[in-house]
Amino acid sequence: MSYFWGWVVCLSATVVVIGCGLYLTRWIRPPLLRDLIRLLAIATLLVPVRTGVEVAYWAPAYIVFVFEAFLQRDGDPGPALAVLAAGWIGALVLLVAIVLLRRRRSGAPPDSP
Repeated sequence: MSYFWGWVVCLSATVVVIGCGLYLTRWIRPPLLRDLIRLLAIATLLVPVRTGVEVAYWAPAYIVFVFEAFLQRDGDPGPALAVLAAGWIGALVLLVAIVLLRRRRSGAPPDSP
């Protein structure tokens, strides 16, 4: 299987997992917790990282992290973890933006809960 088709399969499976996750988390209250769980899961699944030294391939960061941390003797999970952390921070920034937009639409004063 070529590199392109590997990514097609990976992204297709990711879309299915995200769709199932959105469906299964619809009952979680409050909405802030539900959105936090959803955004962190999506960020974990979608963030890629470069692998290899001579030939630069891309792979999902969570897979590279697990492989480097637990399956290789001399693995270095640091770069994959750094990219994952950046994705999680981006998800948290997006969550703050969503919360602010919801408050603005509802007309709630900025200091009310």
